[in-house]
Amino acid sequence: MRLVVNKAIVKNLIFGPVYFLRGEKVFELIKQYQRLERDGAEAINSYKQKSIRELCRYASETVPYFKKLGIGGDADLSAFPVLNKGVLRNSLDDFMVLDAPHSWRSTSGSTGTPFVFPKDRVASAHMDALMHHFYSWYGVDIGDRQARVWGTKLKTKDKVVQYLYDFLLNRKRLSAFFINDSNCRVYFNHLKRFKPEYFYAYSNALYQFALSIEKQNLDGRQLAVKVAICTGEVLFDFHRKKIEQIFGCKVVNEYGSTENGIIAFECNKNRLHVAPTLEVEIINPDANGYGNVVITELHSKAMPFIRYDIGDVARFVDIRCECGKPQQVIEVKEGRRDDYVKCPDGSLVYDAIFAYVLKDHATRFKVIQEFINEIHINIIPKSGYSVDNNKQILSVLREHLGKEMNVDFHIVEDIPTEKSGKLRYFVSHVK
Repeated sequence: MRLVVNKAIVKNLIFGPVYFLRGEKVFELIKQYQRLERDGAEAINSYKQKSIRELCRYASETVPYFKKLGIGGDADLSAFPVLNKGVLRNSLDDFMVLDAPHSWRSTSGSTGTPFVFPKDRVASAHMDALMHHFYSWYGVDIGDRQARVWGTKLKTKDKVVQYLYDFLLNRKRLSAFFINDSNCRVYFNHLKRFKPEYFYAYSNALYQFALSIEKQNLDGRQLAVKVAICTGEVLFDFHRKKIEQIFGCKVVNEYGSTENGIIAFECNKNRLHVAPTLEVEIINPDANGYGNVVITELHSKAMPFIRYDIGDVARFVDIRCECGKPQQVIEVKEGRRDDYVKCPDGSLVYDAIFAYVLKDHATRFKVIQEFINEIHINIIPKSGYSVDNNKQILSVLREHLGKEMNVDFHIVEDIPTEKSGKLRYFVSHVK
């Protein structure tokens, strides 16, 4: 028996009342973002500049941290300092204004201690509305059936609550903690009955599911999924190609953060368009225009995120996208600024090198840099793997990391994910 909640029920009798009770005018805001998109780049810019002025005035008059700095009520955005997660975490009380209804959120903590922060209802309403608007680009509506490849709760009570929550919101979940052939086959059979309209998944987790489907000679196109929205991890080209090959659907990159929601969303021309809920700055750019990504969230009041350095590197692309969407276009470099290998000769190499070198040899891997001249590679090998593969990998890595880098290979049967369900494939212990 296939238990599926009707889409209209989910949209009008679950999402609608919940948003109403929370005081979140999501449906009105969806229409607002639809209008802004129709009206074009000038309307979006005007809306953002008005929101920035209101936010700067509010923050300078209300937020203790900015009041102590003596920032005036008529100050523009440049008067505010650039902040990072460490500053916010260490001075949390000085950034919070908890007058309005709010809830507490937490980052995954995959790179250290989770960051817990308040998010007010107005801000979360804008985040949800913008998300639904972007998803509508691909025909995905509120209440559509979702196949989710994500983390799961581990305690029994939490798992039951999560299952009920997924059921009511029309979601079928595969735990990113337990992606193996047996679980993937069971999940695939569930999805054939469930008939999801789209995937929502960690990029690498959905890639692993696709590999398992291929290995077991299952026909992923039977699911007839419209689109796969990948988020939470770097979406590599080989991820995209494999997912599209196995499931026959469009793969879309969602660039965002737990703190600020969607930062940019990919159009059908594979370009990332900046969300109108944010002001994005690129500071300290290099000769090619790539610099540090600094975010100002326009509607967050319980804890305003103003000039928040999120640790990524990107550049703006000064074009009018062929898709016709008016939002600003951005190109994001793979990996965060702290995701790099420190080499014996002093150079820095993005850890994405491992993904591209190892993708043809391993179904899963994890690289650990213990010392400046020593890395260990744990590999779950593909069939036919041999010592010759090690030699091929080592040859390519030495071209990029230098001949002084010592590389050890370890064949393993399992590589655990992080607590969030993400697979963090590079860890450095080098300060």
